[in-house]
Amino acid sequence: MTEKPVSSFEAPVINSAFEAVLNSDHVSQRTRDIMSRRAQPDDPAYAPVHMSRDALTLLRALLERVLPQAPILDASRIDIAARIDQRLGQPGDGWRFAALPPDPEAYRHALETLDNAAFKRFGKSFVGLTDMEQDDLIEAMASKTLIADGMTAAQMALWFSDLRADAVQLFISHPAVQGALGIDAVANGGDRIFQGFSAIGEGAHEDWEPAGPRALA
Repeated sequence: MTEKPVSSFEAPVINSAFEAVLNSDHVSQRTRDIMSRRAQPDDPAYAPVHMSRDALTLLRALLERVLPQAPILDASRIDIAARIDQRLGQPGDGWRFAALPPDPEAYRHALETLDNAAFKRFGKSFVGLTDMEQDDLIEAMASKTLIADGMTAAQMALWFSDLRADAVQLFISHPAVQGALGIDAVANGGDRIFQGFSAIGEGAHEDWEPAGPRALA
């Protein structure tokens, strides 16, 4: 399988306005430490632990179609596939669809099934398909019509739902993304006092809150 090397992407940068909020007394040190860990650059030579290298490559290609990052991060990227692999080794939230096996096994079987479907329909791996061909398989997966050796079409739709949830959680929790979108929910209190927000409601905005250059309308 071939893909654009992760090292060719820039690491996301937190904009200065949001960084100022993170360093203010609106944010606790514990929260600041968590956001600092999330902001660490991804390792371009990351070696997967819970999936094969081919599976990681396929997952990166799939996520490029499911969650394009350029509209928010321009040329920089978060390696969501690598972060999912890391998460598969953690306890998780204890919840999963009853029709699916545990997450590490579900990811392994689902990615194998998706690649089997690519070979069956187009004669080559998912990674080697055009954007249109990849989208064709993704739409089949979402609509429970993906037929291939491996997991059933219904299981693939459930797994795809889990994948989207995992991807969005990891993306939106990154401080560079929150800064770009003007999401400052982490600024809900400091270490000595619990400040919270005084203005609450649709469109309410306090003077210290950064708007975010890509703020959602």
